[in-house]
Amino acid sequence: MQSCEALNCAICGDHATGKHYGAISCDGCKGFFRRTVRKRHAYTCRFEHACVVDKDHRNVCRRCRFDQCLRSGMKREAVQNERDRIVSHRSQPIDRSYSEAYIDALLKAERATHSLRATVITRTADARRIATTFDVSESMHQQLILMVEWAKNLNQFINLPMNVQIALLRNFSAQHLVICAGFRSMHVQDAIWLTNDSCLHRDAPAVPDVNQVASRIVDHLTQPMRCLHMDESEYVSMKAVALFDPLVKGVENYSTTIERIRQQVLCALENHVTKVSPYRDMPQRLAKLLLLLPPILAIARDLVEDVQLCKLFGLANVDSLMQELLLPDDTESISS
Repeated sequence: MQSCEALNCAICGDHATGKHYGAISCDGCKGFFRRTVRKRHAYTCRFEHACVVDKDHRNVCRRCRFDQCLRSGMKREAVQNERDRIVSHRSQPIDRSYSEAYIDALLKAERATHSLRATVITRTADARRIATTFDVSESMHQQLILMVEWAKNLNQFINLPMNVQIALLRNFSAQHLVICAGFRSMHVQDAIWLTNDSCLHRDAPAVPDVNQVASRIVDHLTQPMRCLHMDESEYVSMKAVALFDPLVKGVENYSTTIERIRQQVLCALENHVTKVSPYRDMPQRLAKLLLLLPPILAIARDLVEDVQLCKLFGLANVDSLMQELLLPDDTESISS
């Protein structure tokens, strides 16, 4: 999949913000073309129509810039037919075919981990067996392995420096466990469906230390997901939004790149929701999906605290992978 950085303005090469009037372009060239058409400006070139049009020189010759807009695919009629609105509809930051490709890449990464499940996950022969503390620890370990493999299948992720990848995974790991548990449990009532097919009920007496987290996942994630009939495309998009967090400690030098990736994921999600939801319901559905992010983060913090307590009092096995990803440093915490 083409990286976000490859989306450059077809006219001047600056970072593109979407497809405007028929061409991938930046806001500057979009506004220039709109003003030129609406005000019917007629420009002349003093240098035989051979001027350089790039980010640094695009304002030197307006005639050559306008000609470049036309050559890149911008249409006068697209401006002429555009309706002025009090609140203008925000331009799609990327064309629909690219958005669909973005979602497809996230789904491909998700499905690439499915082939690993047989080697990573040992399923219980007794479906819906009541989960034990061992089941919970084992499920967390399995999900963390799958999380790493999922991220490694994302081009945007593997193109980042290793230290940035590690920082993002550490911040995301608890949220990953929470999101996966919520989505995986949509078909059961009042319980969390673990990866080995055992069930952790909200009031499970065998695992008292995670009851509160289980209850919050059921109430604040699984039930809303079920009401929304959340699909896999929305699920993987939400995971990507949580993974690519520009506020994570240690990624400051790449925060702009990470923010750009996150924006592209959000735009792809918006386009997907537009496609699957009636137009009048689209804003509400998108808002409900995004409103799942705060409880995901809050529950993830509670989960980390529970793991810390389990390690401190020896209540459960906290292996090296869980230690590295969930409890990397006493001075670090999930970014707010």
